[in-house]
Amino acid sequence: MQTEAFPDNTDALRRSLEETSLSPDVISHLVSQARAAILLSTSESDEDDIPLGASKIGGRPDLPRGMAWPTRPAYPDAVTRAAGHRREAERLLADSKKPRSWMTPEQGERFCAEYKAKADAIETEFPLAFLGQIDLTELSVESGFDPMFPNKGRLLLFYDYWEQPEDFTPEASVGWQVLFDETPEDALVRTDIPSALTGISDDQWSCVFKAARISTRSILTPIPPNDKGWDAFSLEDDEALDEYQEWLSQFGTPDMEGRDNHQFGGFPQTLQNGLQATAQLVTHGLNCGRSEVWKTDEAKELIKSAGEWRLVMQLGVDKHAGIPSPGAYYVIMRDEDIAARRFDRARITYQCD
Repeated sequence: MQTEAFPDNTDALRRSLEETSLSPDVISHLVSQARAAILLSTSESDEDDIPLGASKIGGRPDLPRGMAWPTRPAYPDAVTRAAGHRREAERLLADSKKPRSWMTPEQGERFCAEYKAKADAIETEFPLAFLGQIDLTELSVESGFDPMFPNKGRLLLFYDYWEQPEDFTPEASVGWQVLFDETPEDALVRTDIPSALTGISDDQWSCVFKAARISTRSILTPIPPNDKGWDAFSLEDDEALDEYQEWLSQFGTPDMEGRDNHQFGGFPQTLQNGLQATAQLVTHGLNCGRSEVWKTDEAKELIKSAGEWRLVMQLGVDKHAGIPSPGAYYVIMRDEDIAARRFDRARITYQCD
């Protein structure tokens, strides 16, 4: 499917929306709400050619000299998680021995061993996979850079790619780290990938990604109907909603091949609903994987402030870095935490359609 790029100015955005049947007032409102962002395009690169501290997806992180590779502790609910993985290990092994199984017995043995290894890792400290780093000084010269973010230093993203922690339980929050670092480039070290990560990676599946150089371009991102700030028209207006969603579809989603899927700032292109509301509930200690939680008075009151969560960065499928489909990753934070530079409070959410 061929997709369009987001417009890079308000006139182009307005002209595009005027091709729909939406009213002039609605179009003006949508144009006024659009957020500037920076599109992050990647290219195949030799990591040795990427300067220390420069923006990249994948590869090896450039950390302050003497800093250890970021790890997560054992999950707070490790007993439950590990038991689930061990049950899956035994199920796969048993299924591989059945007549007409989709697995050979040898594959069953391998899958079983992988799940048991994951169960063991859940119960102990383990290194996080490196997704990439963003040079904020470089991005800050772009017109699409949101001045609420710091204009110097860099952000580094680490994530438990092996476990893919869910977004709806408080216990999963140990499964990522977003680091804000202002160390001068001459005090950085390109850190070697831990053997624990290379040991679980092979040609068929890997949590070690290739370094891909980033180039930038400013864009305007329209507000999605599932954003908590939505007020362009009633979402019960099916005709207008269908028209707007059809218009949005031309820009694609970050789980697609053949498009630039990474973005800094702006509105996200989510694959599921509830990104902001889920973050709001979980950070207040609520497990919102249970439907009854959403109906409580506490949850309803908390959701009133869910619009304070905004996108920091979106990462999607990338052939140059080797990030496969399906799905995409969203780094989100509350406005007040961005202002306070509390990037330790950021959340990385994986969504898959």
